[in-house]
Amino acid sequence: MTKKRLKRMRSLISEARHLQEMLDRPAKTTEYVGDTAKDYRTGKPHSITITGYGQQDYPELKERYYQKLRQIQQEIAFLEGFLDQVEDPQTRDILRLYYVNGLTQEQIADELGYARETISRKIRDFWQNSHK
Repeated sequence: MTKKRLKRMRSLISEARHLQEMLDRPAKTTEYVGDTAKDYRTGKPHSITITGYGQQDYPELKERYYQKLRQIQQEIAFLEGFLDQVEDPQTRDILRLYYVNGLTQEQIADELGYARETISRKIRDFWQNSHK
């Protein structure tokens, strides 16, 4: 397990939430449409193009979103399992607040009632001693 992989967790959670929102939206039914219209300021015609996903393309797009969402959910589950295996509950709590919730070390210190240096030391010791 690397720090880099765990640091991605917040982004993965955000991406999963965004993908789920996209999947929950109703299907797009518009096709590519083009037309011309006169500009009321100049009186000259100009082109207007409206684009969107056609009905035949939407199921493929939706399936790609589902696949990506499943992949992200598997990675999140793996990382949560990794955090669950941290033996020291204090360190586990600090790591969750830092990597999953995205709190700063100062915010974690305020929430848990420790000095910021203690939070920093716990995170550093975790990576140095057991999980390089």
